Amino acid sequence: MAIESAKIDKEVAEIRLNKEIQYGNDFRNRALDTYQSEAKTVISIEKGKRELDYKEKREYNTSLEKREINRYILENNVDNNKTNDVRGILKAFFNEYGLFIIVMIVMIAGTIVSEEFNKGTIKLLLVKPYNRNKILLAKFVTVFIMIAFSILAVVAMELIVGGIVFGYDSLSVPVLAYNFTTGNLETINIFAYLGIEIITQLPKLILLATLAFACSTLFCNSAVAIAIPLLGYMSADMINLLVIQNNIEFMKFFVSLNWNFEEYLFGNLPSMEGMSCTFSSIICMVYLVVMLIPTFIVFKRKNIKNI
Repeated sequence: MAIESAKIDKEVAEIRLNKEIQYGNDFRNRALDTYQSEAKTVISIEKGKRELDYKEKREYNTSLEKREINRYILENNVDNNKTNDVRGILKAFFNEYGLFIIVMIVMIAGTIVSEEFNKGTIKLLLVKPYNRNKILLAKFVTVFIMIAFSILAVVAMELIVGGIVFGYDSLSVPVLAYNFTTGNLETINIFAYLGIEIITQLPKLILLATLAFACSTLFCNSAVAIAIPLLGYMSADMINLLVIQNNIEFMKFFVSLNWNFEEYLFGNLPSMEGMSCTFSSIICMVYLVVMLIPTFIVFKRKNIKNI
């Protein structure tokens, strides 16, 4: 182990000398320090005598990915970890704007039915020659359209404003992702990566919008329909952290552990052992159906005579 660690130190010293990397806050120096640290972690785990548990396997994957990404940065002399430019913001799009998008979607979904009842305009809809299921389905489809519109609007705004402030040169820098299935580092165009990110986040957005839509229909109270999904979203990360840290097995059926499909990308390991992309898809579909069935039943039977 000591010999392997010394080899890494020698390799790092040679890279610093050959590439003339100075100590300081330069991105190459940061990449070199990270590469050295993560390479030693990978060697330490690989040379260990015992079998890794699931948490250690995930930590090993994280170190392996960081090692390969920072190796690429050093070899190609490109600041791939930069965050304060258009590419960096688009790469972390949902970290930057996720809450804003969710608030917009929940406000629309949480009022699209309840406000019709509150203002009495629901009567004008129900006198149309369409059954109630078609009317409610049309509103639900509208929520889906607004999800797409909200995402595209924020992306367009970021491209316009970010481009004016930072310029567009950074968009040519690829996003790096380590593929654990093939064992190779992949370079991805920023817009392709953003598209992948949007797809992986859609289940979360759809489920939160559906919850707001269901509450709006069931309770006819806009405040309740908006508050419940937002509270659920804000408490989800804390619940997920507690579940993962304490390895609460039965909680892997909880929706917030399954609605983010980003962790399944490139052959990575999910949050808990026994989970898979298929498993999470089924869980999300079950929650979606459970919310929609009572919503349509209640709407169909709602009495509007006193509205």
